[in-house]
Amino acid sequence: MHVVKRCGFLLLTTMLVLPIAHAQDKTNWIGGWATAMIDASTDRPEKVPVLADVTLRQMLRIGVDGHSVRIRLSNTFGTQPVTLDAVSIGRRTADSGSALEKTSLHAVTFHGRTEALIAPGATLDSDAVSLDVHANDTLGISIHVARTTTPSTWHSNPLQDQYLSSRGNYTGAATMPVARTLDTIPWLSGVEVATATPTSVVVALGDSITNGFRSTVNANHRYPDVLADRLHDADRTGTCRHAVLNMGIDGNEVTSADGAIGPGENMVKRFDRDVLGQRGVRFVLLLGGINDIGEPTMVAKQHGNAIDGRALAAHIIDGLQAIVAKSHAAGLPVYGGTILPFAGTQGAYSAQGEIARGMVNAWILHRASYDGVVDFDRALRDPARPLQLRVDFDSGDHLHPNDSGYRAMAGAISLALFDCAASTTYSVSDATPP
Repeated sequence: MHVVKRCGFLLLTTMLVLPIAHAQDKTNWIGGWATAMIDASTDRPEKVPVLADVTLRQMLRIGVDGHSVRIRLSNTFGTQPVTLDAVSIGRRTADSGSALEKTSLHAVTFHGRTEALIAPGATLDSDAVSLDVHANDTLGISIHVARTTTPSTWHSNPLQDQYLSSRGNYTGAATMPVARTLDTIPWLSGVEVATATPTSVVVALGDSITNGFRSTVNANHRYPDVLADRLHDADRTGTCRHAVLNMGIDGNEVTSADGAIGPGENMVKRFDRDVLGQRGVRFVLLLGGINDIGEPTMVAKQHGNAIDGRALAAHIIDGLQAIVAKSHAAGLPVYGGTILPFAGTQGAYSAQGEIARGMVNAWILHRASYDGVVDFDRALRDPARPLQLRVDFDSGDHLHPNDSGYRAMAGAISLALFDCAASTTYSVSDATPP
């Protein structure tokens, strides 16, 4: 443990159950799952599908127990309204894949209507659906898109297969014919859960390392997933009941001081939506800065230019401090993670970039106004070659951890940071979490 704490067609194979809103519900609505959205037009153009009379079945792992759910759809980056003709939710069967339990299928309504109309730049919350869910259940949200539509808002690289049907509306079907899988999540940005017991949310804000890039697909081995498992296992008295929401975006930067090379709005800009916009948020876990170093380095090399490590560090520190200030203004403790080693990363590494990383990490460890620090650098670096990741934690690109590395990251976080009664820890060399 390395932590410092400072304080068309309609196919129905199942009877759909219309949602029942809890008009007098006094329970606690919190974020049970969420993902950070980006402008699809800035992603790889070949990834953007044209959808017409098809059903998307989007799979996600819920992070908390509850008796009712509601979903959030996002058209944040759209310039035109989006119409989604039918939506349903159900629990996946024990087998992996797109099949759902027949008895769990529920239609989802929006202000009493089965059609969801999302205005440009807006989000839309559904009505409540009476559905018992448990932490680690995999849910499938099915969306029928009847009209020809090109998504403008999605999450890229969810590391969970998302399914696209052949032609037709299969929102009422437990099984559907799958035409292909997608590696994006269009429109679906969150699921809230009504809990019977007090529960709160940890938001992990970051880049591809938070998003879990190069971890095993469909395995939920991202470091926020493993942290969620540890919190769940440690919850013996009810004092450690937290969901963990992953707000990582591949390639994302803290400040975009270099002109927004990476995808997605920078972390400072998206903080209000992606952190403060989560119901029940109580803690913020922040890891960022490697793309603010590596992306301008690659651009500079392409043009035969050099970078200034000290200037890069100053930009990153300014951005991180701005996020700390936003967190504290909202009354939220924020914990900062040190930047992982990246020597050997093709194109992105340089001596000046290493200077920047060293300066930012020194600031995080010794001068930042974080409420606690998680030293990911120390947990994952090779003791013999401290500028590099440990070989057994390296996914192969010398920048992103593998599954074992992501487990080590989660293991470096003291659960005491989240007011748990007892903090169980495990060695960073352990193959599996406790």
